[in-house]
Amino acid sequence: MTSKQDMCEMIAATQLFADASWNDVEAFSKYVQCFVTPAGTVIFKEGDAGNFLCLLVKGEVDIFKEDHAGKAQRIASVSKGKTIGEMSIIDSEPRSATCIAFTDSVVLMLTKDNFARIIKERPGLAVFILSKLAKLMSQRLRGMSGQLVEHLGREAG
Repeated sequence: MTSKQDMCEMIAATQLFADASWNDVEAFSKYVQCFVTPAGTVIFKEGDAGNFLCLLVKGEVDIFKEDHAGKAQRIASVSKGKTIGEMSIIDSEPRSATCIAFTDSVVLMLTKDNFARIIKERPGLAVFILSKLAKLMSQRLRGMSGQLVEHLGREAG
């Protein structure tokens, strides 16, 4: 069992909450659950309903996407401190990829229902979270756009 102090310190060490106030960290801690995920655990599967996001507070996970032949291709490795599964909690679409724990990991899970509670009960915290998620997704999209241009350039050359 994780103490409230430990939980708050894990939250504060994430990319999402690195510049948050301690009050926001403590408030957020009341809405998340902590899970230990042994290496090899499927955290979510491509196509599943997306009803939670995770803060990866320990370990490493791999993200896989099925190619046109249905074969899983690793598209990313995510290390501690990062957020995973945030797209579907925002857009309610099915999971776009599969996430599997590469090492023994610890995740803090925020369900869609608890996120709705934050919106209702702590609107300032909700705006903070949405703003940070938008920035993180924008950074990822810019990075992927750059990789796509490099890939297309190699294919053309």
